[in-house]
Amino acid sequence: MKLFSVKLRASKDGKHISGAERITPYEKINTVINQLYQRLSRKEFDSINIKIDILKEQPLLVEKTLPVVNLTFKNHIEANKTAVQIIQKQTGLSEEKIKQLIDLIHSGASPDGENMRGAMIVDQKGNRLERDRFRGIRTTHVDYLDREGIVKKLIKKGFTERTADALALTTKNMLHKDIIAEYCISDEPDYLTGYISTKEAYYRLTPLKEKGNKKGGRIYFIKNGADIDGIYRFLEKKPVLIKDADI
Repeated sequence: MKLFSVKLRASKDGKHISGAERITPYEKINTVINQLYQRLSRKEFDSINIKIDILKEQPLLVEKTLPVVNLTFKNHIEANKTAVQIIQKQTGLSEEKIKQLIDLIHSGASPDGENMRGAMIVDQKGNRLERDRFRGIRTTHVDYLDREGIVKKLIKKGFTERTADALALTTKNMLHKDIIAEYCISDEPDYLTGYISTKEAYYRLTPLKEKGNKKGGRIYFIKNGADIDGIYRFLEKKPVLIKDADI
């Protein structure tokens, strides 16, 4: 069966606002475009770009997502202390360096002080290795084999479709042998739950950011000496479909 990647990207004044992607068979493309548009239409934008590409290779099929672990804290300061501890255990980076990197995400990691369009890449020495510090790296070409069924399953457990998207994306990230951990917060000022992922689990931390903060982004922590070109190829090009959610 031929499969297609369908992407919608919303922007305003030339700046990326939001985006979404699905992997779907040809006959469902129109339905998927309408679904994605309904999500993006909640944002304030002046342009939407639609991109449809046939997948040139068969997707890698993955049995389950990372296991989901929920952690709740008094405030974002306490949550980030736990985040630092998890990342330090995985990477060996100093607490001070991890805090510096997290502070960048909370204040705007792009050279112009705004949000990066993609993720930061950091090795175990603390070096930033993304090719472009405005764009970063973007994880794409990932979805569920039965998205509708997975979303229903998550909603029954008290989650949302937003969780389904984040869980799929970070599960793909952790499939790469050289990616150790991930830190993520939304750029939406009222969405305070963020996450840390490792090879073992997807940790949802609430609240991981301060209410009202419009900054957000991701950090991908990788092994020293990792093949950066290979990471870009896998995250941005390799199609992945996930069969089930481990919740």
